[in-house]
Amino acid sequence: MNSQRDSQTTAIGNFPTLQAAEIAAGMLRSNGIPCAVTNQTIASVMPMTDTWTPLRLVVPASYGSRARQLLSDHLDIGE
Repeated sequence: MNSQRDSQTTAIGNFPTLQAAEIAAGMLRSNGIPCAVTNQTIASVMPMTDTWTPLRLVVPASYGSRARQLLSDHLDIGE
C-alpha cells in the first residue's frame, strides 16, 4: 500500500508482536496483496502495548477476502 491510506481499507488481523505482524504482511505482499501494519511506531517505542494498542494488519477492502483466506490457511491470526 502506498503511504496515502486508502479510505476503503479493512483490518484483517491483530497481532501481539511486530514480528508476527510483519511475517503475515510479508506473506500477503509475496502473494500480491498490498498491506500495512498499523501502530508500528508505538509498538517499537513501547513494547507490550498489545493490550491497549493492537498491531493491526490492514489491506484494501477489495483484497479482504483473499487476504483472510491466505492467513487462515497459513497462520493463526487470532482476531
